[in-house]
Amino acid sequence: MRSFLNAVVFTLFVVGFFAYVCMYVTGLSGGGDGGAVTGVSPEAGEKIFWGEGQCHTCHSIGTSGSATRGPNQEGLVSRAEEKAKERGLSSGLEYMVEAIVDPDKFVAEGYDKIMPKVYDPPIMLGREKILAVLSFLQTLGGEPDIDAVMKFKDKIPEASKKKIIPWVPPIEVEPKEGELVFFDETRDVSCSKCHVLSGKGSKVGPELTGIGAVQTPQYLIESILKPSEVIVKGFETMYLITTDGMAYNGIIQSQSEEEVVLLVDEEGEIVEYVFYPDEIEQMQKQDISMMPGNFSELLTTKEFYGVISFLLSQK
Repeated sequence: MRSFLNAVVFTLFVVGFFAYVCMYVTGLSGGGDGGAVTGVSPEAGEKIFWGEGQCHTCHSIGTSGSATRGPNQEGLVSRAEEKAKERGLSSGLEYMVEAIVDPDKFVAEGYDKIMPKVYDPPIMLGREKILAVLSFLQTLGGEPDIDAVMKFKDKIPEASKKKIIPWVPPIEVEPKEGELVFFDETRDVSCSKCHVLSGKGSKVGPELTGIGAVQTPQYLIESILKPSEVIVKGFETMYLITTDGMAYNGIIQSQSEEEVVLLVDEEGEIVEYVFYPDEIEQMQKQDISMMPGNFSELLTTKEFYGVISFLLSQK
């Protein structure tokens, strides 16, 4: 009997030790946590790109995603190599690293300096996660090279340790109150008539889904009060004159050799006009946003800060 018990104890010890080793190795390889992908790998980077990194709120990849605040990242590797040569950098990967570490350093033509530093609030990605995103970006037209990515480890800051002080509006408001204002289409000017948020609204202006995760309160306040200060690429106002002398101001919804579709604000209603090439006398971009610049008059103080609070809650 004693020999049998000893054999059982020994067997349990071996099985337990084997299980511990398996769990330890799995943890190192990023295969644990219920199937979550961790560590520096393209798989982990892809999850971060479409998730907590909030990259997709400003960038699309091909037809995936709908944001237009930043360049579409399809075929990124070849473009990065070209930019690296232009700027005397060692590789396209170095260009991508520099663009993330100091986003104002290399701003793509036609875009504005609105990309946040992802290691600072509100995103606050750690070094390993940024390296993972870089390995994923390598797959957009190329092959991942983890060893090459890790050589840039020391150039990437760790997540900021700044104490995050929650934004507090000057008066007491609730995000829910701002949501009601945002989607209230009975108003002369309604946010949702021009912006999509979480699948609701109209895509005349930039999409605002997840905007609270990538922009600061100051940015949102200035964007509403001074909409012409920074106009997101693709949403510039176009001044169009037809051959019969009619003038239109609006945003180009689509443009091809066959036709130009212009969205025009007519007393708070967005009207779609289609023009054919032989009907157009002149087209010229304007430096004035189609978004009204008098929201300080259209909204009460409580409504205004309610909208800001609501937008900041959209993570």
